[in-house]
Amino acid sequence: MSFLSVSAAAITFPFMQTRRDTLGCDALCQGGQTSLRSGLTLFGAILIGRASDRFGRLLMLWMGLAASLASLAISGSMDSITGMWYAIIPVALLNQNFSVVKALFSDYIDELGGTSADRAGAVGKLGMAVGMSFMAGPLLSTYLLSDYQQAIKVSAAVTLVSGVFIFFLPTPKSHAQQKSAAPSGMMAFLSLPVLRSRGAQLLMGLRLLMALAFHMFAPVWQVSIKTRFDFGPKDHAQFMGLVGLSYAISQGVVAKPLIRLAGKDLTWLLLGCILLLGGSRPLVLHTSSITVVYVLYVPMVIALGVMNTAITAACSSLANGDQLGGLFGVLESVESVAGLVGPSLGGLATAWNSELPLLVVCGCYGLAFLLVLIFFDKHVTCGSKRKQSSAKSE
Repeated sequence: MSFLSVSAAAITFPFMQTRRDTLGCDALCQGGQTSLRSGLTLFGAILIGRASDRFGRLLMLWMGLAASLASLAISGSMDSITGMWYAIIPVALLNQNFSVVKALFSDYIDELGGTSADRAGAVGKLGMAVGMSFMAGPLLSTYLLSDYQQAIKVSAAVTLVSGVFIFFLPTPKSHAQQKSAAPSGMMAFLSLPVLRSRGAQLLMGLRLLMALAFHMFAPVWQVSIKTRFDFGPKDHAQFMGLVGLSYAISQGVVAKPLIRLAGKDLTWLLLGCILLLGGSRPLVLHTSSITVVYVLYVPMVIALGVMNTAITAACSSLANGDQLGGLFGVLESVESVAGLVGPSLGGLATAWNSELPLLVVCGCYGLAFLLVLIFFDKHVTCGSKRKQSSAKSE
């Protein structure tokens, strides 16, 4: 289901820039649309994540599918910049299916009595499916379709097919019991006690720092790789294909064995990932060899995938099923905040000093390293043990 739904969205990607150019959507227009998407995702991730805890994961998956179809219908029927703005709203606000499915995976693993390594492996396979979809969708679109309207129709068809698989997803028994016992009222809906724990706050801080580093680095990286290596569309397609494949491998093959090897305390695994990410950024930004860029980006992307999987596993160990969707939603919202402010901060820093964005990015990684080194074991690993002890006593 996840592979098909993300592939459906990715089918339209190769035609988006051409459509923006045709409709006259300039850099200011694109920046505004990016901010709108991030802002809506900021609220939607929390709303849908918490609703999946209260009303069921499957219902929210159906809502996400309907939101995707609504956005595609708007795009297909309104060939204008106004239509582009309207089409962002349903999918950015209501389609949070990746976070919902991660919470659903955790429900299934808990029901089967699985370990944190089992949970990481399951979520890793989910990430692998999504990574492969980012390659499959554009590949299908590039070789078989000729324009945006065709892409919209095929995307809608694939989205509908993905809905077939939702019919076969079982509702976890434990979640059905939680839903029937859930208190009513708006305050009960919004309440998320796990956010008061130091462990959850630490994970939120890590997500914010990592996302800020990414979004501040991205604009500088795009300009740099164009200047140094004269990257064209074909070069970008090859590079993104490598990134997608590396991320898929990290999620589906590498993450689970490393997390199993690390055991209950993921501190040193996270520290290694942060060192690899932070240490490689200056090298890929200043090397004059494209070979070095490709060689370094593979372990960088793998480290990112392993770290994301480890954080997801840590979330699942801190929050119960009736709060897990909300916690995942909050983490997605934290990334949206970084997506709102990161590119602008990166641009302002570049205007001040061309080397400043890289220094700030490395500073984000350095602060994340210190937070993990000092607090992760105390507040996340031990917090997980306290949660398990409490569950056993109940």
